[in-house]
Amino acid sequence: MTKHFTSSSPAGYDVQLTRPRNLTAAGLAIVAVTYGLARYCFGLFLPEIRREFALGPETIGLIAGLSYAGYLMATFAGSWLSTVFEPRLPILLGGVAAATGMAVIGLAPDPWILALGVFVAGASPGLSYPPFSDVIVRHTEASRQNTIYAWINSGTGFGVAFAGPLALYAGADWRFAWLTFAALATAVTVWNMLALPRRGPLRTAPSGTRPVRFLLEPRARPLFAAALVFGMITAVYWTYAVELLWTLTGNAQDSILFWIVLGMAGVTGCFAGGLVGRWGLDRTYCALAVIVGFAVATLPLLIGTRIGIYVSAACFGAGFIVMTALFGMWSMQIFRQAPSIGFGFTFFLISLGQGVGPVLGGFAIPVLGQPALFVAAGLLCCGLAVLPPRD
Repeated sequence: MTKHFTSSSPAGYDVQLTRPRNLTAAGLAIVAVTYGLARYCFGLFLPEIRREFALGPETIGLIAGLSYAGYLMATFAGSWLSTVFEPRLPILLGGVAAATGMAVIGLAPDPWILALGVFVAGASPGLSYPPFSDVIVRHTEASRQNTIYAWINSGTGFGVAFAGPLALYAGADWRFAWLTFAALATAVTVWNMLALPRRGPLRTAPSGTRPVRFLLEPRARPLFAAALVFGMITAVYWTYAVELLWTLTGNAQDSILFWIVLGMAGVTGCFAGGLVGRWGLDRTYCALAVIVGFAVATLPLLIGTRIGIYVSAACFGAGFIVMTALFGMWSMQIFRQAPSIGFGFTFFLISLGQGVGPVLGGFAIPVLGQPALFVAAGLLCCGLAVLPPRD
């Protein structure tokens, strides 16, 4: 069984417990707008964006890659700012980046400005997400920390699910959708400014070598390896599943409905804390690795029927959100003295894998074909069960 986070004050800071419901709701909302909207929704509107700007595949790949580049750079900045100053600062900066980036996307007059907006929007979760590990560990009761974190992490699913109906309503008017997202991100940022607690006074200055020393922790090696591979595998699904569906059905509405099901299933990630409490982190992790692997590997086999498409989307949506929650719990279990450092590096590796995965997939598809790529990625995901967390 996994251990609960201790209630001691890491890194020499005073613990000030806060009201968990308001904190959880605010955290869930900012994850929804930064991850669910700012980072993952570019592909949903890609057909309309491509048509308006007459973009070729190479340009599209470059622009989409800027989202990952922004995230990777911001992850270290968010973790550092959280450790040196306070978690509240990078969380609010992430909300500002989400609102600004999505507004720039919605108003972009040319591909260059569009690329800038994608970069800034993609950086937003890197700033705001890792510092929440500090907030949870330092400002909530130990017995509730797994549950609170699972609810906050499930915000990605809420954001993805919200984007689908708006995409159906907006139709070809993708700019309206992005400007709506930007307005929502602004409101959520103000909410977090009012809801987030301030950290207590610093008793000991953080050492400049601390991040490196902590990241060399031997127990973290399986965590880091699994995070990198998981990112590569899930990027295959995020990048090519809708394209595969579009190619085989030629129906844009089916792809949007697929996206909605994926997001709605992701909302179930809020129950990850309860699963860990009942089964333990190790057994929950192994089960979810197999579920996500099943969703990825069987999509080419199930795509002939609409119910099969939705089964794959539901399994992947729920499994992806819960698995990311488990990676966060696993990292916070290891890096008790500097939660945001280990947490940030874990999600940096997931995103690094998500950046590498589509590139490797692009080279593999001409040789293997899309169905074989999905089957291979799914089997590899199932293999992650051999690297479970250890107490």
